[in-house]
Amino acid sequence: MIRINLLPIRTTKRQEAVRGQLIFAGVGAVALVVGLFLVHGVMLARISSAETDVRELQTKVDQMKVQAAQAEEAEALKADYQKKLDVIKRLKANRSGPVHMLDELAIATPDKLSLTTVSEKGGSIKLAGMAVSNELISQFLSNLEQSSFFDDVYLNSIEQATVDGVAVKVFSITARLVVPGTEEPVAEGATK
Repeated sequence: MIRINLLPIRTTKRQEAVRGQLIFAGVGAVALVVGLFLVHGVMLARISSAETDVRELQTKVDQMKVQAAQAEEAEALKADYQKKLDVIKRLKANRSGPVHMLDELAIATPDKLSLTTVSEKGGSIKLAGMAVSNELISQFLSNLEQSSFFDDVYLNSIEQATVDGVAVKVFSITARLVVPGTEEPVAEGATK
């Protein structure tokens, strides 16, 4: 009888199968490592690109901050200049305000009406005087109300009196002094 020993063939086939699996596993591991390196390279490229974008955006943000600071500084300067211009305008108006106010009083005062007292304090003006009739006082009040220098004109009192043997009406008026163009009362101490 012939005997064939099949054991070494099986062992050889097993070794070849193990070798094939090891080669396949090695090729797979190499492919995995190569794939990981490729993915890593792509991710590094994306990160580098993102970092470049972040640096560019940060540069733009810094430029915008500088421009915003310059704009805020310009706005502050503009507001400061505007305040100074307003003060100058108000000072000019207040300087000429009392002269114009007295001129307006002279224009508004009818004949046969005389002012005995004119006083101003903090933009409030008090007038006292004498007139021959109530109609003249009414006309004076109307003239003051039409003037752009006087606002809130009120008649406080009218009393009958005799001066040098003549019957007259003694009156008292209050008003608010306004300098046209400033729309604010005249500063205290402008006219006394």
